[in-house]
Amino acid sequence: MKKLMIAGAALLLAVTIAGCSGDKTVASTTAGKIKQEELYNKMKGKYGEATLREMLISAALEEQYGDKVSKKDGEAEFNKTKKQLGDQFAAALQQSNITESDFKETTRTRALIKAAVTDQKKFKDADYKKAFKTWVPKMSAQQIVVADEDKAKEVIAKLDAGEDFTKLVKEYSTDTTTKDKEGKIENFDNSTGLDATLVEAASKLKDGEYTKEAVQGQTGYTILKMTKNPGKGKWEDHKKELKEQMIDEIVADQAQLQPILAKIIKKANVQIEDKDMKNAVASILEPTTNTTSTK
Repeated sequence: MKKLMIAGAALLLAVTIAGCSGDKTVASTTAGKIKQEELYNKMKGKYGEATLREMLISAALEEQYGDKVSKKDGEAEFNKTKKQLGDQFAAALQQSNITESDFKETTRTRALIKAAVTDQKKFKDADYKKAFKTWVPKMSAQQIVVADEDKAKEVIAKLDAGEDFTKLVKEYSTDTTTKDKEGKIENFDNSTGLDATLVEAASKLKDGEYTKEAVQGQTGYTILKMTKNPGKGKWEDHKKELKEQMIDEIVADQAQLQPILAKIIKKANVQIEDKDMKNAVASILEPTTNTTSTK
């Protein structure tokens, strides 16, 4: 998505250039001049099909599912992602070279895609049961993050000796996000962006228990103490959450998403008049042989 946004900005500039005289000089060097038409053709060749594909998909989604995604829904999707990124949100925007407004457009498109998946994909009991195997409920815990395994063993030894977890958070934890909050990480599951290894380890703990071995994750070695684990219960009691999980997985999987987007593009009766970009939606309508289908 980042690449498409960058491509979109570049092609927008190219289109603006194309509307001007092609003979106008954009830049000059001792080696010669670069004309507007030359620049436009170069940018169109590099970004054209990808950007056109993105624009066609967005337009078709808006036409077919725009009435199913309110402004509030789009904002909810934006806020969900922003919350997952936390303090890293601003840095993520800067790294991707996009503005918050660009990101809001992207999250609306994601919400529209989710609406399309919800409309086209019908889940059976077998699907719910399969999803339930990897699903975990919303949990809350405390964590102590340290740099190496030896330091983690030292912390666990003190916990085994009866020392207070919160006290050890202040003494040992290197995680700047949670250290001043008693190490608390609240309401997390597989969808909230927390390291998957931590989520898996946490799901095995009962309230009051802590990990007897440190969990090696993206930021170091983590010792977890469970404060609230409601347990999985039965799959029938969590159909809403399971459906949301399955939809998110399809949205993130190009192979599963492709046939859904293909139906949307076909229904939109796309006609590409520029011969240089005639293959803009070919990858959607004519997938490779290893692409799986979604019924």
